[in-house]
Amino acid sequence: MSSTGLSFPSFLSTFGLTVLVGAVSLGLELTRRRVTRARVLGWLVHPLAAALLLLLFLSSQSPANPLFRLRFHLSREALEDAARNALAGQPRATPAWIGLFPVRRLDVYPAEVRFISDGCGVVDECGLIYMPGSAPAGRYKTRVKPLEGAWYHLYSVF
Repeated sequence: MSSTGLSFPSFLSTFGLTVLVGAVSLGLELTRRRVTRARVLGWLVHPLAAALLLLLFLSSQSPANPLFRLRFHLSREALEDAARNALAGQPRATPAWIGLFPVRRLDVYPAEVRFISDGCGVVDECGLIYMPGSAPAGRYKTRVKPLEGAWYHLYSVF
């Protein structure tokens, strides 16, 4: 879940399953004759898990996510090799894993390389941009946040 984005269908199915299990569990607890404090506290695990899933979903698309940062640092050498090769006219075939990131598409422009990874919404895209030189200017429907050096996190809204 620390990819460049968490796909909406994955989140929705996991969140829905957690809520369903919590509702069934609550129903079972309430149909028993004796409701104790321990049973109610045990049931509270489900809403807590659902809240944590929601928090994870909301924060996982951010470059501030520590799991995302760790994967980026561990993958940086492989990503830089792929970016240099792409700028030299030899882009890597996709889909492929580059470092610890699944890259669905590689877009090469004269001054940048975009590593498009997982979907991070119904139709939105997330990924990484390698852009040596100046920082990218504001773009319409695209959020670019600096990571480190020539690397930026990309969130493109459609």
